[in-house]
Amino acid sequence: MTNLRPDRLEIEQRAADVLERAAAFEVPVDLAKVARSLHVNVHYDTLEDKVSGVLVVKGTERNVLINALHHSNRQRFSLAHELGHLVLHDSDGDRLFIDTNMRIYQRVGAATDDAYSQPGSTTKPYEEREANQFASAMLMPSELVQREVVNLDLAEETDVAYLARTFGVSDQAMTIRLQQLGLLQLANLF
Repeated sequence: MTNLRPDRLEIEQRAADVLERAAAFEVPVDLAKVARSLHVNVHYDTLEDKVSGVLVVKGTERNVLINALHHSNRQRFSLAHELGHLVLHDSDGDRLFIDTNMRIYQRVGAATDDAYSQPGSTTKPYEEREANQFASAMLMPSELVQREVVNLDLAEETDVAYLARTFGVSDQAMTIRLQQLGLLQLANLF
């Protein structure tokens, strides 16, 4: 049996579908509305600095814990990332089961391939990449980004920073997204 991983276009489409169903296809994306539409309880608490977010699924109960000490942009990306795990990876198989049907999605340590072999890690590198792609697509939907850049000069750092503030993400996340969408050529900036 072949396990087909979603490609970038499918991930983009799934994020857009989630936004449409939640009536949250707007700038900035209302993640509380998205979480409610997915029946996810979001909790902000003090976590270890290296932990940005955690998704816990037990039966029909879905909870995301977000590190309250992190910057609000990081919190938004972490929440979108955990929602990506829920939408893309939540299944009854190949997960750590605790207390019958509890699934915990967790990467232990830094975002390197060896982190996934650490005790307590239950995700794989491709799942983390997919969740990041989903988070980017959810927070910065292609259609909305393209609409917003029409009158901007993306060679100007201030315009990229303006976009980042508009979408509620970091300048780095916006720069990466603009590159992914082919709207920003890194070579043109230097």
